[in-house]
Amino acid sequence: MAEGNEQAFTRLFMHHRGKIYATTLRLTNSRQMAEEILQDVFLKIWLRRKELEVVVNFEAYLHTIARRAAYRGLKQLAAQRHSPGTDAGEQAFHITGEHIFTFKQYNNVLRQAIQKLPPRQQETYLLIRESGLKREEVAAKLDVSPETVKYNLDEATKKVRAYFMAHTDLLPVLVILAGSLKKFS
Repeated sequence: MAEGNEQAFTRLFMHHRGKIYATTLRLTNSRQMAEEILQDVFLKIWLRRKELEVVVNFEAYLHTIARRAAYRGLKQLAAQRHSPGTDAGEQAFHITGEHIFTFKQYNNVLRQAIQKLPPRQQETYLLIRESGLKREEVAAKLDVSPETVKYNLDEATKKVRAYFMAHTDLLPVLVILAGSLKKFS
């Protein structure tokens, strides 16, 4: 797909679309928004196809893009709700206090998991997942090899996943494990 093979892209889309749609539907509680996010996610994947060769965990990468798109959409919707002249009947999506509370709970558990990581794994995880740096950039910044960065990120991700699963009883948290949540404000 990195070379522009449309059949490979179609297979990739067919394989992952159900999970991405289900995840974004669960996060947004809106079929329309979930469908739009699904299209946006795969458009981004196609546009960034040449970068995919360096992606270590494609599924985590894909879910991170989807989750971030869902939160951006929810934030935009929240901003629209608070802007003057916005009629409640014009809004296509419905955010409840429960959604916001759930997002904040996820964020709190994720922050706790990250704080429990050993210092080097924590630093690696934050630089890649939150700052968006590439493995080579983190390696240069921390003065270690890219393989060390990969190892630290893999270990950190496993520990965050285990912590998350031990401290939540919700299946949708799998979406969050590979990346970080931005605070929903």
